Amino acid sequence: MTLFRILLSTTLLSLSFGRKSQLGISCGSTGACDEFEVELAEEELAAEMQVELLQRMPMDIRLAASEVESAAPGQKVCLLDHIVGSWHVQNALGIDGVTVLLQVAPRSSTSCDEVPGQIHYLGKKTQYTISAEPLDAGKLHVKFLNNEADPAYFHEGHYDITKDALSEDLGMVNGMKQNENMQLDFKRMH
Repeated sequence: MTLFRILLSTTLLSLSFGRKSQLGISCGSTGACDEFEVELAEEELAAEMQVELLQRMPMDIRLAASEVESAAPGQKVCLLDHIVGSWHVQNALGIDGVTVLLQVAPRSSTSCDEVPGQIHYLGKKTQYTISAEPLDAGKLHVKFLNNEADPAYFHEGHYDITKDALSEDLGMVNGMKQNENMQLDFKRMH
């Protein structure tokens, strides 16, 4: 181990010979360096190299890395992360045999504003842009926006974090209640 440290120190010192005065190493007239000074120089050079590598790293990779580091394993970084996954409603709207499937995809960026979703019902597929805002007591107000329709419209719903329950009110269109008893109560598919 000591031989390895000496070789590493020699290599680092030879690579940083031009920086020797910057690192504050005084090896004397014989060229023999104090071990403590070598260790300090190694640490300083390693820190400089890390900063230089971070500065060269593309911004989107740095943002993604910092976001991953800030979240503990299994922790949701954004409110929308809670609703990501596959959901279904059987006998939707009280109609036997009608199943509605909702697939909510994960965020494709570090933005917490929206996630893509796709709803399947009666042989149709509709793309959604899904957003959420916090309500009180661990609940979210969810907006299911259909930009592909002309004109575009949105339905509203809720998500209860503690119950892991997602709903969409098809009777609530563009913020106006238009029909009663049109709520889809999704269950997560495991």
